[in-house]
Amino acid sequence: MEIQSSSAATGICRLTHQRGPFVKSHIIPDSLTRPSIKGNALYQYRGGSPSERPTRRWSSWYDSNLVKEAGEKCLSDLDNWAVRELRRHRLVWSGWGSETTLPAPHTVMGPGSIGIRRVDETDPVKLRLFFLSLLWRAAATSLTEFSEVSLSEDELERLRLMLVHGDITPLSFYPCQLTQLSTKGIIHNHAPIADMKYVPILSGIGSQSFALPTYRFYFDGLIAHMHVGLPKSYRPTQLGNLLVGFEKSLVLSTVSFEDSLQCINMQAISREHGISMASDEG
Repeated sequence: MEIQSSSAATGICRLTHQRGPFVKSHIIPDSLTRPSIKGNALYQYRGGSPSERPTRRWSSWYDSNLVKEAGEKCLSDLDNWAVRELRRHRLVWSGWGSETTLPAPHTVMGPGSIGIRRVDETDPVKLRLFFLSLLWRAAATSLTEFSEVSLSEDELERLRLMLVHGDITPLSFYPCQLTQLSTKGIIHNHAPIADMKYVPILSGIGSQSFALPTYRFYFDGLIAHMHVGLPKSYRPTQLGNLLVGFEKSLVLSTVSFEDSLQCINMQAISREHGISMASDEG
């Protein structure tokens, strides 16, 4: 948490609804959006379109007009806990040490780089609150880089109350699934984007699929899919530990960086603007 000087703007905290001076608040934890070498710049990508030129930054995104001290403490406490847990379970690249591929146990399924892994002994409540807080921050901030995340005022208020009261239910409200990059790639920042996933229709026949609107968050080799809703044929109990918050064990998909949408987007942007992906600048 970083408290602003006495000259900081004063207003209503978007999280606690208390009045006071605003403080600097990161939208995504700063420690998960750092360059591989201290002091280097980061290329910051917004959206998946190669037409938009990435910018160079030396710090992750933050908003100085979002929360006051009590609100930032709520968010930073979640961030500090989540960073430790994600690294402990090797869910983010910064938890791998010198390894360049995801350590065992990790199962690659069939040909290609698609895999699956199970993580045990998580805190399902805190973990879901952390990802809900990212969604709330991205939707509540006025930063243009997060403009693709758009929630109604009713949804924002519902999220706010869930964070304030530590309530993760119902799991059907913006359910979260995780995908992990199983090989280390280029360190970079990428703002969340509105995406579309296609899932099989459980009640259908053959290869019928359902288009599922999703907000896709990326940081440090981990992708969080915050689904706008679930198809009628799906219930959280059917998905079980594929959803963050269902139980202490968590099952997530994996894919190598080289075969990921993350890499495809970076390659397209790099070609468009003549930026070398081999640079240490993420």
